[in-house]
Amino acid sequence: MKEPLLSDRIQMAHTIEVESTVRDEIGLKISWYDGYGETQSQEYALSKGSIIKF
Repeated sequence: MKEPLLSDRIQMAHTIEVESTVRDEIGLKISWYDGYGETQSQEYALSKGSIIKF
């Protein structure tokens, strides 16, 4: 199964948290509900100049 893209996770998210900001990188923690109603989370690191679609 293919891993969903960051933009897909953002569209499913119920919470987006900024975990860290270090120099030219930002760490995000995205949480969403899966098909069973359980909360799932994943962390992403974005580099300076990255573009994400909400």
